[in-house]
Amino acid sequence: MCRALAAAALLAAAAVAAAVVAGQPDAAAARGGLEAEVATARAAAAAAPDSFEAQLALAGALHRADHAAPNGGKRVPDAAAAYRRAAALAPGGPASPAAAYVLSNLGALLLSGGRVGEAGEVMNATLALAESLGMQRSDVYVGTLFNLAKAEQQRGEQERSQALLLQVVESARGVAGASFLKAWAGLKSFSPEQLAEMEEIQRYLRRARQGPVDEAALSRGERHAWQALQARWGWLGALSPADQSWFNFALWAAYQQAGRHEEAWQALAEGNALQDAAAPFDPAQDTGNVAAIVRMFQPPKPSSADPGDAFYAALMRGEAGFRDPPGLRPIFVVGMPRSGSTLVEQILASHSQVWGAGEDTALAPLLPDLLAVLHAPSGQVEASNIAAVGARYIADMRGRVPSDRPEARWVVDKMLRNMWHIGFIAMMLADPCILHATRHPADAGLSCFAQPFEGRGTPWANNLTHIAQQLELVQRLADHWDAALPGRVMHVRYEDLIRDQEGTTRAMLAHCGIPWEPSVLSFHTTQRTVATASLAQVRQRLYSSSMLRWRRYARQLAPLLRPLRSAILRYEREAGLESSAALLAEVLDTGAAANAGGSAANAAPAAAAGGGPQQEQAQQQAGREEL
Repeated sequence: MCRALAAAALLAAAAVAAAVVAGQPDAAAARGGLEAEVATARAAAAAAPDSFEAQLALAGALHRADHAAPNGGKRVPDAAAAYRRAAALAPGGPASPAAAYVLSNLGALLLSGGRVGEAGEVMNATLALAESLGMQRSDVYVGTLFNLAKAEQQRGEQERSQALLLQVVESARGVAGASFLKAWAGLKSFSPEQLAEMEEIQRYLRRARQGPVDEAALSRGERHAWQALQARWGWLGALSPADQSWFNFALWAAYQQAGRHEEAWQALAEGNALQDAAAPFDPAQDTGNVAAIVRMFQPPKPSSADPGDAFYAALMRGEAGFRDPPGLRPIFVVGMPRSGSTLVEQILASHSQVWGAGEDTALAPLLPDLLAVLHAPSGQVEASNIAAVGARYIADMRGRVPSDRPEARWVVDKMLRNMWHIGFIAMMLADPCILHATRHPADAGLSCFAQPFEGRGTPWANNLTHIAQQLELVQRLADHWDAALPGRVMHVRYEDLIRDQEGTTRAMLAHCGIPWEPSVLSFHTTQRTVATASLAQVRQRLYSSSMLRWRRYARQLAPLLRPLRSAILRYEREAGLESSAALLAEVLDTGAAANAGGSAANAAPAAAAGGGPQQEQAQQQAGREEL
């Protein structure tokens, strides 16, 4: 069906919504700068195909652009090819230190691009080359070893991953500070001897961040103690606060294991303060974007005689959206991080007819084109043009399904930020299945605060007040989509999966039109790579220990709990959970709350700027079985 109608109200709203898609002007300018860098590098590489420098520059430009502005992994093949050409052209030949450096970056690119098996092969070859060149005490060797540990973790080889991380800890001493501290953060268990060493490292880092030490003002014992710390750990002092913060997350895990919860919280708060100071977040943009979305996607008016209203209602019902003739149907898993979304995807991907495509969505790059259709200069919205954008999305997602999985009829897109784009999804696709993964707000908030996110997507996660604001915005969107698209979004509570796995899973499959298969109940045995912070959880059976863990830290979480008080009580009522009203009253109304402020800044000294690691590392999470 193809219709062309004047829809002035819709077009005006589309103009407002353009800001939602484009993001902040500075971010858009940064993306434009990256694309310009890529274009320049492409031209230089084409003009000098035998130049090591030109090929390496192209690979690096594509790698940076892929990390900063993902587009569904489309840049990865070109970047990988450029890295391979550079390795072949390396000064000294393909068995030189320069080639090892290039191959290390290639492995990181492939890992962050989801090509885990290929990444592992490249990393093992890089390590063998580095060992043959005597480079075991180099950034290249240690960084590759660290990335290989992440690859093994994603493949589900936890014992192998932990062994590699311990090897990184030893190999990186005095050589690669960032990898050294990140390796600690990836460990799942700690011996008393390790914890003692970690506390010594932390004493040095805390004192070094305060600035130069006036040794003349110290007592003899204090001076000797400081000089001993500096002699052993001074090589870590030049790391940036953001790199140093990873060690705080390691201490958080180690202290929790030891039952020292006050010290655990102090370490966690300090680590988040360091990250927050390094990259401050302004929530105004997200708040404005949600307001724009709500204005654009109003509930349809079924009784209106206005043809524009009728067309808008038809759009929201998906009547202009694309339906795939071969039958590939998309499933969108949306919501807040640390709310069970990876578990939902793993359950779905355990079905023989479902493929889990992960988080690198194909949707975001298409939204500007959809907005251009909705904001047509002629004032006419062509339904066929809307469907064409949907067809491009389906074609891209079909390309993510491996050739040896021809039976796949559903594909899962787990880009959580698509929560903001559900209105666009409803327009451009005729039959999308949308699942909103949700969890107790305080548990989700604590889990975000406890996870050392790195890279893109969660700049708010180092500040309890900002986490609360993000939770409120996501809930506002969930309520709005329920009003604007009644029945289209299924809310999948993490607690329901824990308490009634089969019943909740059956409801989930029914919502998406997927036939029942018992295999989905054994999701923990499904062999697939998982590249999120929840990877440990989906490798085992469901457990309830992550429910209501926030209560142990209720006093420290006051900046999160105060704005979320009503949302917490509402969630508990709707989920049938024990009410926290009395605990919230005790913490928030009696002055028992910790005076922590919105961020964790009061628990940590001021952060100072510093340098970062030299070689590329895949942007993956430390991923522990926690919270």
